[in-house]
Amino acid sequence: MNIFLYIILFIIGCFFGSFFTLAVYRIPKKEDILIKHSYCPNCGHKLNFLDLFPILSYIFLKGRCRYCKEKIRPRYFILELLSGLTFLIFAISIKENILNLNIVNLFANYLYIAILFIIAGIDKELIKIEKSVLFFGYILEVLYIVYEVVLGNINVYLYITWLVLLIILLILSNISLKYSMKEKYFIQILLLSLYIIIFNGSIKYILTVILTLLTIAFYKIKSKNKEKIPIGFYLCISNIIIIIITNFICNYIY
Repeated sequence: MNIFLYIILFIIGCFFGSFFTLAVYRIPKKEDILIKHSYCPNCGHKLNFLDLFPILSYIFLKGRCRYCKEKIRPRYFILELLSGLTFLIFAISIKENILNLNIVNLFANYLYIAILFIIAGIDKELIKIEKSVLFFGYILEVLYIVYEVVLGNINVYLYITWLVLLIILLILSNISLKYSMKEKYFIQILLLSLYIIIFNGSIKYILTVILTLLTIAFYKIKSKNKEKIPIGFYLCISNIIIIIITNFICNYIY
């Protein structure tokens, strides 16, 4: 039964990946991501269902638009595949029978990963943490915290402390608007960091920062490119990796 569910989760993950590519492209442009029909970014032609099926559409169309024949960026295929694999590997890392898991917890984790994917994609392209996405993530996080508090699973006082920190960072973020983009981006990274800490706790965040720093250091050594580094991108991807690795360690070794 688990194998069948793993396949379903992989497919769902691929569809999420398709949505991520749409969100990464449209959100910075302030375009609708829910109602507006998908279209080719090159010719503007509306895409039908056969054009939108994750992975397979890209393969069958040989990486080109069905209508204008322009080449489709490989990132669409890559993100769909990586998203599907991430959903699958996360499910495997839990180890337990998925049918016995708390569906709210599983859903919350997948939504959290989805938010990180979108933030990472936008930051990779624009070196910017999209506030609308991050704040939506915070709203979902608060709802999940309320759910856990009602069940008596967590200490609410710790989250009140984090809420105070969030308010302080938001005030600093507004103040930084009149200063340089560098200072503003620093505050954005702090807001993203707090989002990660609240969901994962401090230990996983520390591991995430270590992996992020190692990855950036490796990138700087291998590349002579002096362009600005998308720190948010590396934080998000590193956190997803750390979540999965710690799940495997906790559930398969201990």
